[in-house]
Amino acid sequence: MNPFYRKPKPETMKKNREIARTQYKEEMEWLKDNLETLAKTKNKFMIEMYTILVSGGRKITPKMSDAIKNGIERCKNNPKFNPVLQTEAKAKLQPILEKIAMVERLAESKGDRALEFVQNVKSYVKNNYRVTKKQMEGLNKVYKRCSEDLFKGEENETN
Repeated sequence: MNPFYRKPKPETMKKNREIARTQYKEEMEWLKDNLETLAKTKNKFMIEMYTILVSGGRKITPKMSDAIKNGIERCKNNPKFNPVLQTEAKAKLQPILEKIAMVERLAESKGDRALEFVQNVKSYVKNNYRVTKKQMEGLNKVYKRCSEDLFKGEENETN
């Protein structure tokens, strides 16, 4: 801690807590309900804001208030926090996960060095409910390499 920082008086902290309870009631309830998910996603900012609201350790500025409200809105639009969006995202990603599983089986059967990459992409997609363009390009390269190897093996056997 900063040696020049003066901790607020208990009366001030109590006053700040009361203000937070009245003005930010819905925000505090949402943060309390989703605290475990926030911790899993390592959203330190929202956890810190919740701590400030509960403890009354400092006054909530208008900028902090806006940041809290915007952060909650952003989280509500994230499939990790919203069960409805989560089911939609799972349904949308199901074909992609099936393709990833197919590439994983191909890479495993060929003993390809990219097997770990494919498994990492699979876990990323399951956790974050999205797949990036670069990940798809990488998976396509692995698929192409593994599927070409399949045809090369057949050509050698027929000749």
